[in-house]
Amino acid sequence: MARQLAIIAAILLVGLAAAGRPKWNELEGYTFDQYVKDFAKPHKRGTVEFAKRKALFENAFARVQQHNSEGHSWKKGINKFSDWTETELKRLRGNKVHMKKNSGITPERIHEAPKGADKPPLPKFVDWRNNQPPVLTAVKDQGQCGSCWAHAATESIESHVAIATGELYVLSQQQITSCTPNPQECGGSGGCNGAIAELAFDYIKGKGQQQEWTYPYTSYFGDSGTCQTITEPVVNISGYTKVAHNDAEAVMHALAHAGPLAISVDASHWSDYETGVFNGCTYNISMDHAVQAVGYGYDYGLGMNYWIVRNSWSPGWGEAGYIRLHRPEQTECGWNVQPQNGDGCKGQTAPEWACGTCGIAYDTLYPNFAKLQ
Repeated sequence: MARQLAIIAAILLVGLAAAGRPKWNELEGYTFDQYVKDFAKPHKRGTVEFAKRKALFENAFARVQQHNSEGHSWKKGINKFSDWTETELKRLRGNKVHMKKNSGITPERIHEAPKGADKPPLPKFVDWRNNQPPVLTAVKDQGQCGSCWAHAATESIESHVAIATGELYVLSQQQITSCTPNPQECGGSGGCNGAIAELAFDYIKGKGQQQEWTYPYTSYFGDSGTCQTITEPVVNISGYTKVAHNDAEAVMHALAHAGPLAISVDASHWSDYETGVFNGCTYNISMDHAVQAVGYGYDYGLGMNYWIVRNSWSPGWGEAGYIRLHRPEQTECGWNVQPQNGDGCKGQTAPEWACGTCGIAYDTLYPNFAKLQ
């Protein structure tokens, strides 16, 4: 109980600090001392740690200012990650999808876009954040645990249960983080060390998922936790539906007609995103993060299509916890070139073709609602 209270207090402090963060256009003269204060950092002046974090911050600050002077469609900003090392940032990205072929898990069905001249037109805008009754819970914060895969799966179960029943539960991402078996080490060794949404859906199938308040999140500081006995499940699924691989039109159709999606992306360039339509991924892709796609649209000011993606890095990151990714008229693709360094397991090193900005169309899926037995 004491540990849970400490974690809750830490999350509240981070949230309060982030609420007062400077915007990208308010950084003139901003200092590390002010950053430490604004983000409630524990660094003590005169220590080696203080000097290390100050150097990291100043490098990040210079990159932000340089980027924002160049006229891009998106702005970088200062946030709680601005004094983190690359190793620490990698802990945020715990989805390693290349091992899916060996997982032994198969979808119940495939979601494909209708073909032919008589296919119905897609709406220009889809945004599940505006749905009434609501189908999205508040933005979550995975902390220093690579449990993005558990968050993306939990968020998608929450949404599809709400679409099916009208009841929006806040479900336990800790249950999935601590309890999902991963004998083949699909996407990592499990828990805070990474896994895949398919495993989460397969684990919940028939077993059910508890509410967050009955099984609270305790992995914020990187401890995967020990699986507890599941005694109070409130929702269930029968498996999952896979959206057609690397098919951006099928992803749009699924978002418009099925609901939010659990997706895999390359988020290695996301840490300092603040606002705008992001197009900062290269097409040497490393699929290393799981998130939730909740819609798509068009920015008239920028003249750009975009995807709407919900992250699990707290509402103090990005656009209140969300990022908009560029959605070009002609889908661009690239090679997932280093699966062994981000999304590969057990010797699987062959590059794979991934489509969409940051590989957004590469691997998308959603859970299938089922009643509790």
